[in-house]
Amino acid sequence: MQNFSEDLVAVEQLFLAVQISDLNDFVVVDAEAIIDLTEFNLTPEEIDKFKDIFRKLNSELAVSFQKQYPASSVISEIRLKDQKKCED
Repeated sequence: MQNFSEDLVAVEQLFLAVQISDLNDFVVVDAEAIIDLTEFNLTPEEIDKFKDIFRKLNSELAVSFQKQYPASSVISEIRLKDQKKCED
């Protein structure tokens, strides 16, 4: 059976700018997690379902962050291992 996920990674990137009220300053938090999807041996249908779940979950996460930290973003994507970051 062909492993359709062998060249894919799941990427989650969070960016927050948080104001520190006592110092009247900002702290920027930029974090990224990348998971190699090879080990999961996903079919094309499973990859599509995972993309949909991933997108919906992270949309909710972004809304939650926006309520507390207006200067925040959540980027989630499934991409080829050798593909550059979305901001490149």
